[in-house]
Amino acid sequence: MRIKWRITGLFFAMTGLSLLLFWVGESTKLGSAGQPPNFGVASLALCLPAGVVYFYSSQLSRRMEKLHIATQRIARGDFEPTHLSDSTDELGQFTAELNSLSRHVERMVENGTQEAHKMEAILAGMQEGVVAVDHVGRVVLVNAAAERIFERQRTDGELEYLLELTYDPELERLMRKVLSGQPSATRETHIAQRTVQSHINPIHSERDQPRGAVIVIHDVTELRRLEQMRTEFVANVSHELRTPLTSIKGFVETLLEGAVDDPSLRDRFLKIIQAETLRLQRLIEDLLTLAHIEGRENRAGMSSNKTSYVQQAYEKIKPVILSFAEIKGIEVEVELPEDLPPILIGEDLLSQLLLNLLENAVKYTAEGRVWLHAQVDSQEIRLEFGDTGCGIPEEMLPRIFERFYRVDKARSREQGGTGLGLSIVKHMVEDLGGKVNVASQLGIGTVFTCELPRAE
Repeated sequence: MRIKWRITGLFFAMTGLSLLLFWVGESTKLGSAGQPPNFGVASLALCLPAGVVYFYSSQLSRRMEKLHIATQRIARGDFEPTHLSDSTDELGQFTAELNSLSRHVERMVENGTQEAHKMEAILAGMQEGVVAVDHVGRVVLVNAAAERIFERQRTDGELEYLLELTYDPELERLMRKVLSGQPSATRETHIAQRTVQSHINPIHSERDQPRGAVIVIHDVTELRRLEQMRTEFVANVSHELRTPLTSIKGFVETLLEGAVDDPSLRDRFLKIIQAETLRLQRLIEDLLTLAHIEGRENRAGMSSNKTSYVQQAYEKIKPVILSFAEIKGIEVEVELPEDLPPILIGEDLLSQLLLNLLENAVKYTAEGRVWLHAQVDSQEIRLEFGDTGCGIPEEMLPRIFERFYRVDKARSREQGGTGLGLSIVKHMVEDLGGKVNVASQLGIGTVFTCELPRAE
């Protein structure tokens, strides 16, 4: 029943009761003339209706207070349902609707919280930095990657504008352009030792007006480094190929022009052509080896199921090293314990590693000795390749493992080097999970140390 009909009915009932009581009092007064007024009947006629109305209004007030408390709980995030004893009137219907609204808001809050956590996880897991700004350029969101890129920490305090995060006026200017209607913008800049690329895209409202912008920041340092390496690699390969090819072409043309008739010139030129051809062959073989080692499928399988012993690998290259050292009058000292455990690398690759380092040691040693020593640790085998040669300047040590890098370019070419041997060694060792280090002193010698994982 509706509240208005209840109140109206209560009004009529209490008014009728009051009139009835008043009539009873008046009738009693008329039946006994001369009697004083009956104050008890009059008081009852006033207090009984008032008490009934007060009781009903108190009940109504308590129900409304419950509804008020329920709305406060919903505002605080407490979505427990509200129960009223009477659910047939307007307050009961309002309570049912309030409970339905509470469940709906609870589902919306849960969905919103899940989406917020999902978005937070996505932003936290992104390698790209993300910065969001509102329509006036105030920062409203910064993910962890952006903080790392711009070297900011949350403890630095709250950010207000983009410039406080990036310290880049040009990026701030591009962001303002996007907020004023420009479709998008891109900028590449340098931050400390990194190169970052920023893409700015607007956030549009329902009326297609910019109401903010999202800036996605990519750290392209490694990409630019690889591009530079590729450019240098192509230039180096071109240079290394052009030099012997030019030499071969020149001597062939000289022979064709008549030098072939002179036996001494012909033999000398043919020997030079042969040497340059062998140099080209070594260069191509080293390039193929490097490409093979760097191949993803080869890196994955290099140490999977192949093992080898240092002694056996050395025996394969021993004749080459000893003959080369004998020509130069250099002593070769090899100390390999008989109980050396196997290494997680194929025998051919291990032989190539030993050959590259020992051949370099002999090549750049004019007199004295070169050595190969091995030590066993609990998890690895430590190979030491040393010589008493000319040594390497300290400032050049960090670069000697780069492709085509030579300490003495003229001397390296005379010795027949391609500039790829140490790069091959470095890739080989690191792909196995090992380490390679170098120590050198000018005029005293050089020591290369390789730490390779044991197979057992």
